[in-house]
Amino acid sequence: MSSPVLIAPDFEKQFKLAVDASDNGIGAVLLQADEHGVDHPVCYYSKKFDKHQKNYSTIEKETLALILGLQHFDVYLGTTSFPITVYTDHNPLTFLSKMKNKNQRLMRWSLFLQSYNVDIKHIKGEDNVVPDSLSRI
Repeated sequence: MSSPVLIAPDFEKQFKLAVDASDNGIGAVLLQADEHGVDHPVCYYSKKFDKHQKNYSTIEKETLALILGLQHFDVYLGTTSFPITVYTDHNPLTFLSKMKNKNQRLMRWSLFLQSYNVDIKHIKGEDNVVPDSLSRI
């Protein structure tokens, strides 16, 4: 680790959100690039699943991680004029807005996501280290 571990948010810059879900819970980290283009964490968030959420499918757990991350960091993300880049290691999440699915929970969450300007990008699981470790609480 090197200093600084956390940086103060700059509302004149774009925010990035990295999310992940495991069998036990979710993890999210809000990131922002410094003047050298290196991403630094602004805030962390993790939450254990309740007994019902543990029975969700993988796509539902990953989507819930995104929804809860957006809600938790809404104080930062709700007012930004920049698109929010979301990083996930679950590739089907990148197609969530295009899915023709009869799953009502995913449909509701997809409608919720429309209130945010998100750009969901897939990254390899080995590169999604921080949210992955936060989700394994």
